[in-house]
This record gives sequence, C-alpha cells and structure tokens, in this order.
Amino acid sequence: MPGDAESAEARLDCRGLAQQYEGNRDAAAKIEGVIAGNRGHNQAVTYVGGVLFLPLLLAIKPDSDAKKTLDQLQAQRDRIDRLAKAKGCPKG
Repeated sequence: MPGDAESAEARLDCRGLAQQYEGNRDAAAKIEGVIAGNRGHNQAVTYVGGVLFLPLLLAIKPDSDAKKTLDQLQAQRDRIDRLAKAKGCPKG
C-alpha cells in the first residue's frame, strides 16, 4: 500500500514489528476500556436527562477523540501486518 514503505514501521525488523504490534494492541485495549467505562455513565445520563432533566444531557462524556485514536491505531496495526507479510515475518 502506498505510504507503508515511508512509515516508521518500515525500518523495523520482524521483532520490532511484533513489539510495535503488541504496544499498539495494549494501547487500543486501554482506550477501549475507557470507552466501555463511559458507556454506563452515558446511558444513565441519557435516561435520566431524557426523562427528568434535559440539561443533564450535557454531562455525557463524548468518546470521539478516543474513537479517532482507535481508528489510527487500527490503521497502524493494518500497516504492521502488511509490512510483516512483505518481510516474511512469522505469524505471532
């Protein structure tokens, strides 16, 4: 894919790619935990705000930045996968 060869990951060997992948996966798991934690809060605020007090809806915690970061991490994982395949790295 265009851009893969110019990426920082392209300079890594198989071991480095595997380490990057693991770090990426750990970061994504942390962000997913934050989003999941906000879900219960947001559901409760939406219910109470919708039924009793509409201004309470302003207390919803938006996850747009977290979701954008997850999209970026997924794109990086896809790039790492492509580079690992191109370099003949073993599946891990």
